[in-house]
Amino acid sequence: MEQFDSVKEAQVVIEAWRDEYNSFRPHSALGYQTPDPFAHCWHATHPSDPLREVV
Repeated sequence: MEQFDSVKEAQVVIEAWRDEYNSFRPHSALGYQTPDPFAHCWHATHPSDPLREVV
């Protein structure tokens, strides 16, 4: 459990965790890739995917 002193502190800590989780930690369900590269490859091969993130 984590206790934060402010909303800003929580946002910074959570964003750092999210970045690490998606960019540096491989996931067995994704063939031991990290989510970011997996999503990039997925979107490249499935251009009409309705769940594709709009940037």
